[in-house]
Amino acid sequence: MNSGIGPEGYFEEFYLSRDWRFYKGVLSRIVTMSEPGPILDLGAGCGYLVEACHRWGLECVGLEGSENAVEITRQRCPEIDIRQFLLSEPLPFEQDYFSTVIMNQVIEHLEPPVLNSCVGEVFRVLRPGGVLIVFSPSRFNKRERLEDPTHIHMYSPEELRSFLSSKGFTEILSTDSPLPLLGDSRLGRFIMSALFRVTRWERLSSTANCIAYKQRNLDKET
Repeated sequence: MNSGIGPEGYFEEFYLSRDWRFYKGVLSRIVTMSEPGPILDLGAGCGYLVEACHRWGLECVGLEGSENAVEITRQRCPEIDIRQFLLSEPLPFEQDYFSTVIMNQVIEHLEPPVLNSCVGEVFRVLRPGGVLIVFSPSRFNKRERLEDPTHIHMYSPEELRSFLSSKGFTEILSTDSPLPLLGDSRLGRFIMSALFRVTRWERLSSTANCIAYKQRNLDKET
């Protein structure tokens, strides 16, 4: 494992059964929670989200450390902008360029020093008022930890919020879902959702998801 790169065969095992439609929900979150502008997908994997953005006419760049994943993407969809790049390196973009940065199932694959430098770079390349959207399993999600050995450092919802706050993000909204402790039945999901909504006990959280905004420069706007 190197800077979040999966081992040989990882992307074939976990991702080749999907297509761009699988990521329409992520695309909807981007459109709903951010302003129009360029999108950056960090840890883009096989490029399905970049492809979804392209199909909807949105400007999106994907960075992915795995040469194998980038090659899979280019063979499937050569017209999209995906580049091989290690997230341990400074992002190759100018300051205040992107409206949205997405890290979808990425942070749990990164060693803490790599994530620390990467999110600092995310803050730099985001426009004032821009948004970072994170989807990740919670460290309380033992099933995710066991099923995917590349999950090397998982965060609790509070740990993730505190970390993003320390990097300069201001408005940070958690968008978590509960663990399926009562099974996958409709009733079980309903009870767990209600319990999680009332208690907000993070040990019940399946995820460490959030939306974090870079504060607008009010001096320039007035």
